Amino acid sequence: MRASRYYPDDLIDVVLDDDGGTVAIAFDAGIERPVRLTGDEAFALTIALRALAELPGLVDAAAVHSALAKLEQASATKSGPGDSGPGNSGPGSSGPATSGPAEAVRVAAADPAPALGAVREALDRSRRLWIRYYTASRDAVTERTVDPLRLLVTDGHAYLEAYCNLAGSIRHFRVDRIEEVRVLDEPAQPTLWVDSEVPDRIFHPDLQIPPVTLRLSRGARWVAEYYPMEDSVEVDDPPGGLRVRMRAARDEWLARLVLSLGGDAVIEDAPELAALVARRAAEALTAYPADVVASAGQSGH
Repeated sequence: MRASRYYPDDLIDVVLDDDGGTVAIAFDAGIERPVRLTGDEAFALTIALRALAELPGLVDAAAVHSALAKLEQASATKSGPGDSGPGNSGPGSSGPATSGPAEAVRVAAADPAPALGAVREALDRSRRLWIRYYTASRDAVTERTVDPLRLLVTDGHAYLEAYCNLAGSIRHFRVDRIEEVRVLDEPAQPTLWVDSEVPDRIFHPDLQIPPVTLRLSRGARWVAEYYPMEDSVEVDDPPGGLRVRMRAARDEWLARLVLSLGGDAVIEDAPELAALVARRAAEALTAYPADVVASAGQSGH
């Protein structure tokens, strides 16, 4: 809904009493009326709740399933022309009508993050964790003992915020990069201070590191959406491409990114980094038989 469609007397008037610790609604603008969902809205909410329920240990599964049961029951009992939600057919429906709750809706997480259950257990029991963790920026695997503090969901990923005994400070660990995990019998040591706010994103580029300009082809445009960029402009060469500026914590990480993109990414203003990419590519070619390398060169790949 757009705010421009409403007048001041249509807005909710809320009064906060800091001294008394109360919240009073002076004008409710109709929020006391039950929410009525369209069929499409009910279906979308069902999908979202099922996706949430499939995350092991992240939420109170009983509460989610209870909400799902109520939603599916309400959707199944809806009737009338134009209903298109779970258990109904009509304009916008995605399947035939059903006579019962929409039990056929199932959602499986693309990456179940198997370590998530153990992380949640350690948080609930205030126990220390041993983890084997992959650090993408260094392309390295380390073993650490950490004292878990809280679980965050940022940028579509679950992160464990914990005091890392190896680093000697608080760190954030992406849960799907925890390769192994064990809940230890040792109690986790509470930290003296934890930021209560949830960050918009975990990675913040170091402004002391100079940015690097990359020219991306159409097939690599996703890079500009996936990683933080300082600038992104359309270019005609290559057609549908982008010129982006980004900062990376380490040259090795950026070199691996460019190598993984093949010919879809070109470094424009960092000759030393471009040379590093060329060396890594030459080293990779030595793993192939000479006739394969010669054939690829003749075909232009």
